[in-house]
Amino acid sequence: MRFRYLPVLPITVALTIMSQPAWPQTVYEGFDLTFPVYNGGTGLSDAWQQGGWNFVSASRYTASGGSLSRTSLQTSGGRISGGAFTEINGAVRTLAQTIGTDNTTAYLSFLLRPQGTLNDGLFNGFFGLTLNAFQTLFIGKPGGGTLGEYVVETAGGVGQVSSGTSAVVGQTTFLVLKAQFLSGNDIFTLYTNPLPGDPEPAIGAVKTDVDLGIVTILGINSTGAFAIDEIRIGTAYADVTPKSDVIFEDGFEI
Repeated sequence: MRFRYLPVLPITVALTIMSQPAWPQTVYEGFDLTFPVYNGGTGLSDAWQQGGWNFVSASRYTASGGSLSRTSLQTSGGRISGGAFTEINGAVRTLAQTIGTDNTTAYLSFLLRPQGTLNDGLFNGFFGLTLNAFQTLFIGKPGGGTLGEYVVETAGGVGQVSSGTSAVVGQTTFLVLKAQFLSGNDIFTLYTNPLPGDPEPAIGAVKTDVDLGIVTILGINSTGAFAIDEIRIGTAYADVTPKSDVIFEDGFEI
């Protein structure tokens, strides 16, 4: 099964998005396969469509049943996978309500798993999520710099900050980003593999060199082989780290 996409949003639609009610609203995308045009979830508008940072080719992402899982995180529905590509692939979806107003905080979390051969694909096989605004923020496995670790960076590698956590083929990692939006440069703190249900960690990888702007678009961007699942955005840490009563590890109950 492959994504079916609508045309890229025109400028007039983007301007309408900017005028929509501001944050807060919880966002969740678990890639529920009962929505065949990939417009399920909450806090999102329209369906997934091709597009994103430097995207070139039609997005060749495949949906499948069974969630990625990590420790005791709540999961549901399916997951999305992509192979190693010779062009940059991207899929985007509009937030129902924008985030990024000065003096507000948002949290983003998702599961990411390398597949195939690490670093295979254009630009050393990068993959991850993007927050698209005046600038584009990338969270995931990069295409340059610290290739073997998960990072937060301005798309293209600018101001890359490594988490210190290795990207291992076949191993799912839980990534949580704290975004503090300020009147100048914003503060982004990346946590890796925190335990769902626990308090927010005291230490993470911190990026402070970009004023992202108002975020209207959530994106998936890649050239390397990977799977992604369980995307959440909220105003509190607990919103994006819900604990399940059943403990899983990469799809198996333990």
